[in-house]
Amino acid sequence: MQIHRTPPEAILDPTTQRPRFGTYVGGLPPVVFGAAAKNPLTRVRREKRWFYVALASDELICAAAIIRLGYAANAFAFVVDRREGRTLCDETSKGPPFSAFVGDSGGEGCLASYHLGGNHLSVSRPVGQSDYVIDVRMQGLELQARLGTTQAPPALGVVAALREGLFSTTEKRALLTASGSLVARGRKFSLDGALAGYDFTAGLLERHTAWRWGFGLGRTSDGKSIALNLTDGFVGDRECVAWIDGEVVPLSAVRFSFDRERPLSSWQVRAPDDSIDLHFTPSALHAERHDLGIVRSRFLQLAGEFSGRILVPGREPIRVDRLAGVTEDQDTYW
Repeated sequence: MQIHRTPPEAILDPTTQRPRFGTYVGGLPPVVFGAAAKNPLTRVRREKRWFYVALASDELICAAAIIRLGYAANAFAFVVDRREGRTLCDETSKGPPFSAFVGDSGGEGCLASYHLGGNHLSVSRPVGQSDYVIDVRMQGLELQARLGTTQAPPALGVVAALREGLFSTTEKRALLTASGSLVARGRKFSLDGALAGYDFTAGLLERHTAWRWGFGLGRTSDGKSIALNLTDGFVGDRECVAWIDGEVVPLSAVRFSFDRERPLSSWQVRAPDDSIDLHFTPSALHAERHDLGIVRSRFLQLAGEFSGRILVPGREPIRVDRLAGVTEDQDTYW
């Protein structure tokens, strides 16, 4: 996989109006769909946007997401106690499309929100500011955090072609510094010193979309900061990278192996060339399953820990042990 060291100035080429496909180091410009989305029906059926954030400390793993489809919206958040290996809070809300807003950017100027009943989630990074502000209030959960970018490595940006003339964009970043507090079912945790990462995705996606995903952040066995983003399916190895020594480093394509009937059993994540050999031990499961006829989905996200090794050309073997993270299995007709 080739990584371009400078992201494009615009998603669409100004002459051809075609997306500038590629994998880039750095945040993407605002997402514009152009002629592909001129038909309002196409936007309703195909446009998907979400902002996802994960935080990890020695005590907990927390994830929250705001998802905006053309015809619906939903949000979820969960908190897992790493020391006890159990879920403290797991909340999901579904609503009409106007319940959620996800803007055109994952970087400076980012804004995503969800409001329905007693559920309020928002992520923002005002223009000119380096920090993300996270505010989540759901039943049994209150999260107020700031995610700092000044000491974090650069983002990963991907513009990927899909079938039927559709395309996806994603911006992912890891090893952001966290501060703030979280209250789950009456238990209060400090987030000072925690690490965080996010996934901003906006695209015109195919009717059937499926992937397996892994995201981890923390330290290697010898104490160096590391984060992993691994995808099997969907856009595949175009976004398989590690953040090591402040750099975005490409990794090989991977395959996830797990028991769908017993998702809380161990997962294996391996590369065919043997450069990646990880196992993931889940401790908690967030699951959403829907069957509305035309729209059908199975979404599993598990919190747990990665252990194993990664080989990167020109570097010593990287070993991780109990690296905090999540895995995901998504299979949706939408």
